[in-house]
Amino acid sequence: MSQKKHVYQWSKKDRLLHLISAAPLITFYIGSIYLLARESIYLAGIFLLLWVGVNLCVASICAGCPYRGGYCPGVCQLYFAPFLSMLMYKDTEKRLSHWSFKVNLALLGIFGIGSYVFAFYWLFRLHWQEHPLVVLGLLVLLLLHMPLSFFMLCPKCGYNNICPMANVHRVFKKDSDFDGGGDASSD
Repeated sequence: MSQKKHVYQWSKKDRLLHLISAAPLITFYIGSIYLLARESIYLAGIFLLLWVGVNLCVASICAGCPYRGGYCPGVCQLYFAPFLSMLMYKDTEKRLSHWSFKVNLALLGIFGIGSYVFAFYWLFRLHWQEHPLVVLGLLVLLLLHMPLSFFMLCPKCGYNNICPMANVHRVFKKDSDFDGGGDASSD
């Protein structure tokens, strides 16, 4: 799998910005788990299992990442995948192929979107009548997190030359002349 020759060096400002973009996601997870667990510990458990599925997919993606072992914005985004990747893929020579990257990226999308759909289905079903503002607040937090992380992480990601989301970001950047501050060009 091809890697960028020049890897972006994360600054302290970047790290703070990633923590800020992660704050809505952290609040979404805590609030969702709390509300789901109030009704059923099983619902909260399934939501957490979907999150673990996301981490397993990300762990295999992390195996070839140039940031592996150093600062990783995935940690700010609530993933234990960088650490899991270090355990699962100790031999750095056995990096995953481009095809495997695409499969894991697709599974990441399925588990990630699946966890959000699962949470909101049950939150709307169980808490809409009782706490509509809380449910809408959680939805707004998740919707706020997505563009924040998309515009702050994608331009500086170690995979921005092969990831489909980075390609979307580059098209958007070209159309709007948005400058994310990082080196998003592929070699």
